[in-house]
Amino acid sequence: MGGRTPLGIDCSGFTQLIYRLCGFKLNRDASQQAKQGEVLSFIEEAEEGDLAFFDNNEGQITHVGLIMRDNYIIHAHGKVRIDRLDQSGIFNIERHLHTHKLRVIKKII
Repeated sequence: MGGRTPLGIDCSGFTQLIYRLCGFKLNRDASQQAKQGEVLSFIEEAEEGDLAFFDNNEGQITHVGLIMRDNYIIHAHGKVRIDRLDQSGIFNIERHLHTHKLRVIKKII
């Protein structure tokens, strides 16, 4: 199971929990979850419930979030939060910068 403890939840634990509540099984961590489902070619093809994956400078998948309507994403990053999603990645409105670089969007269901 993804990281879900009384101390908090990590990004993959959050997506794993949401999908499990809906009756679907996701793998343990973001890089494993990124191997599941079908790749979407464009962000415009994404629907609510699809997963967006983000990589680091070495190209490794290190973060995942659940796509919401109107180009928002809910994800666990220090806390569970809702941010904007665009073709570059997650845009944190409070900090006025992209915090995660978009790598791929997947349709799991």
